[in-house]
Amino acid sequence: MANNRAGLDAEHVLHPEYMPGARNERKPEAALNPEYEPNPVQDADPESEPDPVSERAYECKVDLQVELELVLIRHGHTQWNAERRYLGSTDLPLLPESEVKLTALRHQPELAGSFWRVYCSDLRRCCETLAVIAPSLVQSAVYDSRLREMSFGAWEGQTYEQLQSNPSYRSWIDDPTAFTPPDGESWAEFTGRVESFLSEMLHIAAEAPGLRNGPIRVLIVTHGGVIRQMLARTTAGLGFREAAAPPPGTATTVRLRWRGGEEGSCH
Repeated sequence: MANNRAGLDAEHVLHPEYMPGARNERKPEAALNPEYEPNPVQDADPESEPDPVSERAYECKVDLQVELELVLIRHGHTQWNAERRYLGSTDLPLLPESEVKLTALRHQPELAGSFWRVYCSDLRRCCETLAVIAPSLVQSAVYDSRLREMSFGAWEGQTYEQLQSNPSYRSWIDDPTAFTPPDGESWAEFTGRVESFLSEMLHIAAEAPGLRNGPIRVLIVTHGGVIRQMLARTTAGLGFREAAAPPPGTATTVRLRWRGGEEGSCH
């Protein structure tokens, strides 16, 4: 069956695990898999591991009166990540081997020093990730349900191959703003709670005394879809479909800077 480029993009970029950048010769069925995570380095060397920290240069569309540095950590691998199944609200633990790999993050410069705030999704895989990478921050962290992954309802635990012939699934792929997974979360509900979290955090930071002399460092341990939505919300010219989630157990650093009323910059 032929696949046009637009159709391919529409299907595989909706899942929170999507990461652009794969070589074009990748098989379409692999790219369509909900847990597909192309990585140029891994494409060249199947045995290589992704860099635990990735930084991207963006332009911000948030007008701030302060400078923020967000260190966004995606939780480590779970069994369903390994099996490339849709994983949203289902509360799975980390794989034992994932905890070993997460220890590499402890020594990254992004985790050095202090944080003004530490936020974490209240789902187990994120709580366990925080406990591994920064055990001293567990007690002071704010555990917020708004940082949960999108709920896929009846599609939780299923693979793309199991869902691809489902008319409701195809409708959701074509327009997630108009269709919702059965018993799942609507697009408006998902983006609304992420927006609520960001807005609250930014307002608290802007009004906090004594925080204007340097970047306010915030650590957020959350999920692939939430990270993509945060990047889309804070980055000029970037939507959810174009935003990339870091691989499980890795970090993305986003810096938001206010420049005298002008748009800031993210990187």
